[in-house]
Amino acid sequence: MLYFNLAWRNIWRNKRRTIITILSIVVAVFLASVMRSMQEGQYTDMIENTVGTFSGYIQIHADDYWDDKTLDNTLVATDSVYSKIQAEESVRAVVPRLESFALAAGQNQSRPAMVMGVDIEAERNLSDPEKRIQSGSYFGKNDERSVIIGTELMQRLDVQLGDSLVLIGQGFRGMSATGLYEVKGTIAFPNPQLNRNLVMMPIETAQYFLAAEDRLTALSIILDDTEQVDRTVSNLQSKFSDDYEVMSWETMMPELTQTIEADRGSGLIMIFILYIVVGFGILGTVLMMITERTYEFGVMISVGTPRLAITLMLGIEILLMALVGTAAGIVVSIPIAWYFNVNPIQFSGDIAAVYQSYGLEAVLQFSMEPVVFYSQAITVFIITLVFSLLPLIKASRLNPVEAMRS
Repeated sequence: MLYFNLAWRNIWRNKRRTIITILSIVVAVFLASVMRSMQEGQYTDMIENTVGTFSGYIQIHADDYWDDKTLDNTLVATDSVYSKIQAEESVRAVVPRLESFALAAGQNQSRPAMVMGVDIEAERNLSDPEKRIQSGSYFGKNDERSVIIGTELMQRLDVQLGDSLVLIGQGFRGMSATGLYEVKGTIAFPNPQLNRNLVMMPIETAQYFLAAEDRLTALSIILDDTEQVDRTVSNLQSKFSDDYEVMSWETMMPELTQTIEADRGSGLIMIFILYIVVGFGILGTVLMMITERTYEFGVMISVGTPRLAITLMLGIEILLMALVGTAAGIVVSIPIAWYFNVNPIQFSGDIAAVYQSYGLEAVLQFSMEPVVFYSQAITVFIITLVFSLLPLIKASRLNPVEAMRS
C-alpha cells in the first residue's frame, strides 16, 4: 500500500506529463475500439443480410443438391427428419423452402425471376416477410394462388397490385411449369438482389406449380445461439445418412467468409500501426519521466533505497496510468459505438451504389459486442507495459554518483 500511495502521488507531481501520457492511451483505445466496432458491425450486417434473413445459418439438402441445384435433387422432409432436427437443443425453428427459377411476365414486360416457395408461418422465423411488405398484404394460407414480388421487379415488369403475373419454367423431372397468379403485394429485403428478382409464393402453391408435391430444396435451421453452428452441424451430420448433406453458412458461402477475413486482416494492419505509434509515444513519455527524476533516484539509491523498490514504484506508476487510460478509453468509445449502433449511418449516391453492387444494404452499423472493447483495452494496456520495460531497466541500473552529477 505504501508503494501504491507513493506511486499515485508521484504521477501527479507533473500533471501535464501524466495527462499527456493518459490521453495518448485513451486516444489509442478509443480509435482502436471505434474502428473495430465499425468493422465488426459491418461484418454482422453482411452476415445478417445474406444469412440471417435468407439462407439460415444451417441448411439440410438432399445429397448432391448443392453441387447441382435442380429440382431433381430435392428432398422429401418426413416427420422423422423434422424430429431429428428439433431434438437439438440449440435449434429454435426449421424453415422449409422450395426454390427454382422461372420467367416472370406482366402484360408488356418479362424478366427472369427466382421463385421461392415458403411456409407462411415458419418463414416468420427467418426472413419474416410480413414485416417487409411494402404494399399489399401477406399470404393467408399455404395453398393461396397469389405471389408477392420484389419492389424493383414490380417496376421492371410494370405491374400493379391485383394484376396477373405469368410464370413459365421447368418443374420436377422435366415437367412443364406454367401458372397465372395474382400479385398480392411487394416486398423489400436488405439485399437489393432479392428485390430485383424475387417472386415469393406459398409453399403448397409452389409445389403444385413446379410439379414437386411434398418436395423441398432445403430445410433452413434457425438457432438460439449462432455460436453453436459448428457443434450443431456436427451433431446433425451424425444423425443423417449419406442421402442428406448438412451445411453451415460458412460452407455454403465461402466467398462471404473470405471477404470478411480479408477485410478484417487489413483492419488489423491499420490498428497495429496505431499501436506502434502509440507505443513509441508512451516510451518517449516514460523516458522523459525517468530522466527528469534521475537526480532523485540517485539520492534514493545513495541513502540505501533498494533498486528493486525504485523499479517497483515506477512500475506501479506506469501501471496506474495504463489502467486509467484504458478504462477512460473504453468509457469514451462505448457511447459513440452505441449511438451508431442505434442510429446506423445511411449511405446514398455512389457509395450506396457500391454497397448494392455487392448485394448489401447501404448502411454502416457499429457493433456493441463486449469483446470489441475489452480486447482493444487489454492490447493497449499490454503494449504500454511492454514499451515501459526499457525505461524501467534503465532506472534500475542507475549509477548514483553519475545520476546526482547530471
